[in-house]
Amino acid sequence: MSTVITGDTWTRRGISLLWDPDTLSSITEAKNVLSVRQYLNYYKTVWPEELQTANGYAMVAAGLETILDVMEPSELIEWLEKEFYRSLLSFQNMYEGQCALIFWLPGGQKRVEYKADGIFYWTCSGPYHGEQIPLSSCLWNGAASDAKIIAKGLGIHDVKDKGCIGIYHPRIS
Repeated sequence: MSTVITGDTWTRRGISLLWDPDTLSSITEAKNVLSVRQYLNYYKTVWPEELQTANGYAMVAAGLETILDVMEPSELIEWLEKEFYRSLLSFQNMYEGQCALIFWLPGGQKRVEYKADGIFYWTCSGPYHGEQIPLSSCLWNGAASDAKIIAKGLGIHDVKDKGCIGIYHPRIS
């Protein structure tokens, strides 16, 4: 069983995967949600001085779910571990761990599974329907076991529980 976090700490620091639409709309307006392409462009050029979400404490990006579905699983794992992971570290370093990076995955709750090995797995769709990748290992490297379930309230113990709104990691290294 994964650890559970309640409250809004995840909106101010760490890296999260969010799938609850009500929670998303409570922390940002649609106009402030970036595409993954825009997020990666910041990584390749320069991070913005000011963030537009959660009172200036967060960046929200959408579109990762599509990437997770269209890439061949072994290529996806390699890309996440070698390329995307570097962008996460860069974001964290730029804001000195004092801002949150949130990826909007609208279908995430149906597609994420927490297994006995302590890893959150993503179930692919599209041409790779049913194949799974170790998502938390790819995103958070050796610190994957520190990932926590984000819950709306008490009594939430699994990503499939109704009150689970996402997954949070406080700090990667």
